[in-house]
Amino acid sequence: MMIRGLVVAALGAGAVVPVLMVGAPTAAADPCPDGTARVFLGNSTNSCQGAGTVSYTEAPVSKVCSMTGSDVVVDIEGNSKKTHRHVELTNGQCAQFDIRTQMANTVTVTPS
Repeated sequence: MMIRGLVVAALGAGAVVPVLMVGAPTAAADPCPDGTARVFLGNSTNSCQGAGTVSYTEAPVSKVCSMTGSDVVVDIEGNSKKTHRHVELTNGQCAQFDIRTQMANTVTVTPS
């Protein structure tokens, strides 16, 4: 699949940080309704999340994609300060997260 847009990646001292993709192919191939987010978990499951905040405890969050008409905030608490992440996504952007260092997470979706 062709990835549209700009891929932004940053690497910290041995830590994997979110990769933002505009026009994510996974989100486009299997979309959720407008105003929601698709949340992928480390146990190979995924689901559409509507408005509100959810903490995923059954498995770490591996990837989150915002759908058209949604503002999504992902907060990942890692096992060190270097692995804490706060990512804001809108209109088809996606971010990937390191599931090996994740201690807790929240995903907040706000329809825009």
